Amino acid sequence: MRSILVSILALFLGIFLLLMGNSLLSTLLVLRGVSEGFSGQFLGILTSVYFFGAFVATLMASAMIKRMGHIRCFTFCTALLGCSVLAYVIFISPVAWLFIRFFTGFGIFVVYTVVESWLNGQTQDAYRSRVFSIYTFVNLIAIAASQQLLLIDNATSYTLFIIASFLITAAVMPISWTRLQQPHVVVDMPSMSILKVFDAAPVAVTGCLVSGLIMGPFWGLTPLFVSELGYTNEELAAFISLSILGGALIQYPVGRWSDKMDRRRVILFTFILGTIVALSMAICAKYYPGEHGLITALSAVFCGLVLAVYPISVVHLVDRIHKDHLVAGSSSLLMIYGLGSFVGPAIAGFALKYMGASALPAYYLSVLAIFSLILIMQLVRSRIVERPEDHESRYVAMVRTSPNVLPMHPESEEVLDAPEDRRSEDNKVSKAN
Repeated sequence: MRSILVSILALFLGIFLLLMGNSLLSTLLVLRGVSEGFSGQFLGILTSVYFFGAFVATLMASAMIKRMGHIRCFTFCTALLGCSVLAYVIFISPVAWLFIRFFTGFGIFVVYTVVESWLNGQTQDAYRSRVFSIYTFVNLIAIAASQQLLLIDNATSYTLFIIASFLITAAVMPISWTRLQQPHVVVDMPSMSILKVFDAAPVAVTGCLVSGLIMGPFWGLTPLFVSELGYTNEELAAFISLSILGGALIQYPVGRWSDKMDRRRVILFTFILGTIVALSMAICAKYYPGEHGLITALSAVFCGLVLAVYPISVVHLVDRIHKDHLVAGSSSLLMIYGLGSFVGPAIAGFALKYMGASALPAYYLSVLAIFSLILIMQLVRSRIVERPEDHESRYVAMVRTSPNVLPMHPESEEVLDAPEDRRSEDNKVSKAN
């Protein structure tokens, strides 16, 4: 295991540096946008454009890797990201920022695809679980740690933008230095349309859509939300870091809970609990905006619940489809997530402009309440509430990045090795319902 970790250390270091720079940039743009007089509605649209770029990246990443190879593709997109960071402070205008933000989202998600497909090619089956866990840990720590860099300077200066560009550009060095062999690109991959994914696992589609509708605004508009509540830069950094770290701790028990009962029920309960927490956050933001500690604690709980929805949805899909469709099915779920991430920030930003700080948790509340009802109707219609499902895989916390991360899922091997007749029988049962 040690030799394997040493051999892929360059990949972990590269993605750590890249995520630190990109996560710092995401918060920094909101703070700088507020100081430049940009409205909450525009900042929401800016986040939507970022995820639109990410959506386009999911369609083009494989072709780019095939044309350039992993190292050259990583270098190209990292250079694009590094230039984009500096372009934000050179061209300070709404129109320019929209174009730059599109290329930022495009570049970061192509890089995700490069790194994750590379890890898949280098990791032996016996060590997938540990490598996958470390990869998830690196992602979360990089996002949380990046927020502490906000304490170095304020958003109105160039310093933090230069630091973000420095971190992103430095990510090229470990990747370029490595002697790892690049994996072969798989050209022929079975396809699976979104309609087929919905037919096999409608609750998984609903879960990923809701996850995108909520986490898109969370990543893009949280700095604006806490700024309007009067948080200082130090409190802002602590708010986002604790939300991510606290959320990471909470999603494990929620995910393990999904291994012991029907995952669809767990997603529904997560929606309901999230609705209650969002209601509490909205009340605090409206009537007790000075209770920063309480609001931060509620955000950590809320983030943990919502972060668990996407991986539970993916594992639920893994339970329901054939092994040949794992990556294609994951790609479809990612597109659904991307659609939610594209629409959500625009709606939430519009609400923030006209309703104030409490609008963001109120938006969360509305989304979760509406889709809780939709999910209940799905469960009642299929009579799933009365029949627990069999699990072919177990929950493992995962980040939403690219479809290439699914084969790294340590339990995917159990699905791949499951008897063919068992999978066929499960698919028949699913269609019958």
